[in-house]
Amino acid sequence: MRSAGIERAIPLIAAGGVYERADVQRLQGLGADAVQLGTAFAVTQECDADLGFKHILARARPRDLAEFISVAGLPARGVRNHWLSKYLRIEPKLKAVAHAKGHCNMGFDCLTHCGLRDGKPEMGQFCIDQQLGHALEGDAQRGLFFRGAGPLPFGDQIRPVRDLLRWLIEGVREGVSGDPKAAWLAELEPAQPYDPARPVLAA
Repeated sequence: MRSAGIERAIPLIAAGGVYERADVQRLQGLGADAVQLGTAFAVTQECDADLGFKHILARARPRDLAEFISVAGLPARGVRNHWLSKYLRIEPKLKAVAHAKGHCNMGFDCLTHCGLRDGKPEMGQFCIDQQLGHALEGDAQRGLFFRGAGPLPFGDQIRPVRDLLRWLIEGVREGVSGDPKAAWLAELEPAQPYDPARPVLAA
C-alpha cells in the first residue's frame, strides 16, 4: 500500500492468529488500523448461534481441525465432524463429476461464484448455505463449523464479550486455569495427510 501511494487512504485490518493484547499491539505497530477476530467472538455469550455451535468451536483441539477449499474457492478450515469427514473422503469423486447446474440447489444463489452450482472442480462441491444452517442450529454432525487455527483466550469457556475485550485491551483475564495457548501449542503435531479413518469430534 505504501508503494502504491495509498497508505492510510484505505483502512488496513489485520486478521488471523490474534490471541492477546501483544498480538494487537504488534499488528498495529506494523501499520494495521485495526484487528479482526472471528472464532473468539463466535464463542462469546452474546453470539446468537446455538450453544452447541459455540461448544464445538471452543472444545475443538488442533487434531480436530481440517483444511480444505470452500465452495467459494477459498482456503478454509473447519472442525472435523461426521459431515466434514465424509465430504473430505468423497471430495475427489464429487470433483470428478462436477458440472454446471441450471440453478442453485437452494434457489437463491447465495454466492456469486459457487463451485457446486457452476461445476468448478477446483472449488468445493457442497451447498454452503445448507451446511452453515445446520451449524447455526448446533447440529454437531451435519453442520460445517469454520474455525480459526489457534487457541482461544478462555480455552473451552463461553464468556461474555466484555471479558474478551478486557483481555485484548488490558491484558486482564480471570477465571482461567493454566495457559490455553501453551496447552494448544503442546498438542500441535506435524501436518499429516488426511486420514478418513480418523475418529470424528464428538458433540
